[in-house]
Amino acid sequence: MTLSIGKILTYKLFWLNSYVLLLLIIGTCDFRGLWIPRWSIQDNQKIFEVIDNKFNHIFLQVFGNGEAYYPSNIAPTRINDDGWLKEFLHNAHSKGIKVSAWINVFYSWGYGPRIENIRHPINFASDWYVFDRNKRSICDYGIDELKKLKIEGYYLAPANPSVRIYLLNVIEEILDRYDFDGIHLDYIRYPDENFVYDIYLRTKFQRRYFYDPLELESDSLRLRLGINGSEELNRIWWQFISDDITEFLIQIRGRIKSKKPDCLLSAAVKPDYSIARVEFYQDWLTWVNNDYIDFVCLMAYSKNIEGIINKTLNNVKNHKKIMIGLGIYNLNLETIKKQIELIRKTQFSGFVYFSYPQLKENKRYLKIMD
Repeated sequence: MTLSIGKILTYKLFWLNSYVLLLLIIGTCDFRGLWIPRWSIQDNQKIFEVIDNKFNHIFLQVFGNGEAYYPSNIAPTRINDDGWLKEFLHNAHSKGIKVSAWINVFYSWGYGPRIENIRHPINFASDWYVFDRNKRSICDYGIDELKKLKIEGYYLAPANPSVRIYLLNVIEEILDRYDFDGIHLDYIRYPDENFVYDIYLRTKFQRRYFYDPLELESDSLRLRLGINGSEELNRIWWQFISDDITEFLIQIRGRIKSKKPDCLLSAAVKPDYSIARVEFYQDWLTWVNNDYIDFVCLMAYSKNIEGIINKTLNNVKNHKKIMIGLGIYNLNLETIKKQIELIRKTQFSGFVYFSYPQLKENKRYLKIMD
């Protein structure tokens, strides 16, 4: 039986429309990412054997704990040879895998013994770090105190101009030297709502609104402004803090795009945008909805992610800017499989596994991606 050209075109159009409809129903979910932490980079080329071409985007940590995992002229260096990094990028690109440089932004040191390297900010610039309401630097806190507060370690002060210059220079150094496809920001936030009283942030606020943030809870201010006025000023202060971090994000974006327009800017963020903004001043919903960032990875490592997914779907303008981070380190295969199926029913671009060490131990997490 011979079909006319018209019928052939009709059939092709039918199947094309059906395929498009299918994609709309099940979601494309074509972004498959993997976080590779700094303590795993020694695996180097073995990583590609482990991941078995299942991923198309890797977040490779090259700056963490305030240290560079390449020979840096700016930051203290953990690894003095960058041959491994150049080889890794070459092999990834030859396989069609994009690689983003994963950077710990304000998180500068953890619970381990203090680093002795004099090039580390914790040893030469204690005023670079966040301060609490009592004007006490986080550097003066002991590990047990931080653990009690559920704070992971020592954070740089986002409003400090010297901190910003330092971090921008680190990012620029990475872009200038290596062929990364993106910059991935981690810990671009405050440790919590109590460590927001460094002199730089307070001064910026005071110059604009004529009040020192340390006064905002005082009885004298309530008497002067009234309860409503006092509450409004507090609301302005909280918004000011998150706006200040957003301002720095925009600076980072400007620096990146001016050097490499196609470079992707992304961030790992707290999954619930309300908690992210109120408790950590990480207003990623504004970042996404205003195109300040190319995409974000929600660190949704819990068993039940339906609530986060629905809340995000209802409030994000462009769902393609959302990737869901999945915690294979603490969730079993069946749970992760169901979460992937759930994500594929949305319009989100895909998911990211956290992280490589667990995948290396249990490669069955690869099979459930298909």
